[in-house]
Amino acid sequence: LARKFSKKGGNDLKGESAISSWQLAVLLFLSRVMQFFLAAPQNEQPGALTAALLLPASVAVSALLLLPAYFLLRRHPDKGLLDIAGERWGGAGLVYPAAFFLFSLCVLIQTTCAFSYFLTSVAYAQTSPWLFILLLLAVGGYAASMGYEPTARFGSFVLAALLLALLFVGISLWPQVQWEFLRPPSYDGWQSQLFLFINLTLGNVETAALLFLIPAVNQNKRSVFWKWSLLSVVTLAAIFLFTAVALGDYAKSQRFPFYTVTKIAEVSIFQRLDSLHVALWVFITLVRLALFLEVSGKSLARMMPKKASKYAVAVCAALAAVLSGILTEKPDVLEALGNFFAGGVPVLLLTVLLPLLLLLSCRKGGTGR
Repeated sequence: LARKFSKKGGNDLKGESAISSWQLAVLLFLSRVMQFFLAAPQNEQPGALTAALLLPASVAVSALLLLPAYFLLRRHPDKGLLDIAGERWGGAGLVYPAAFFLFSLCVLIQTTCAFSYFLTSVAYAQTSPWLFILLLLAVGGYAASMGYEPTARFGSFVLAALLLALLFVGISLWPQVQWEFLRPPSYDGWQSQLFLFINLTLGNVETAALLFLIPAVNQNKRSVFWKWSLLSVVTLAAIFLFTAVALGDYAKSQRFPFYTVTKIAEVSIFQRLDSLHVALWVFITLVRLALFLEVSGKSLARMMPKKASKYAVAVCAALAAVLSGILTEKPDVLEALGNFFAGGVPVLLLTVLLPLLLLLSCRKGGTGR
């Protein structure tokens, strides 16, 4: 049974289309940026300077938390977590693909609902969110079905466009910045700082995606985490700080603060290309959806009959579309789901607890070779 489960679907992450460490780092980075773009600001959240200073600390703690998974994957260099769980735990190893499937499905629902709300709020007020939900997941599903390499190449162009847009915004806002809007960390209570640190560390859903997708990297796998972290810390810190010095406390009253920053940027060409700016965030959203449709699809494929596994991504996209359309009318449920993820339980389970249990079972039973 263990052998059958470990070979079901195979170690197809690498065989399908290998990508470089930088390509995976870029995909994770774009997904991470989208998470903060869609996040709703809180009145009691710490200031931007506090958040920027906590980013490097969260990276350091994340690296420590990933040590069990690192030692596990180093022990089995040619396999992914799902393969190792199938070999070591047999039928019970299905808990891993089941957990990744539910986890990634929730991320898909959160992302689709939040971005469809963004589109219907700022650009297409008279349009039903169902239209955007179906279009986003259809295109994201198609991208996921194409494999990692096309998505990674598309992500490289999206990264260049994002950095160019950030440069335009920074140049336009520089004469208007008001540094007094940056309050010192001592102004924020330790409880709010602790919650923000937990959110930055354990609310980082891309950490789980990293462990799942790392077998797809053709070489230098250990560098993916640091490349992704470097991109994220520098860019997110810049976004946090520029949003704060441009909007101040007004940012807390805006559902999408960074989009508001771009709206007030006094670069005439950028204002005339406002539709292209919205398109940029559509592209970033598609990268995130494709990324987590890969995770959900390959997880579901492990639990489906072999002949039906080729439809796993389509099933995940359809299921996410139906659930997103239903839950978009239930903001309380979405808020509860967001708070659950912000508390860090799903990421802690997938990236720390399950890899640790799997590592202990490997040490107890030998290498399994």
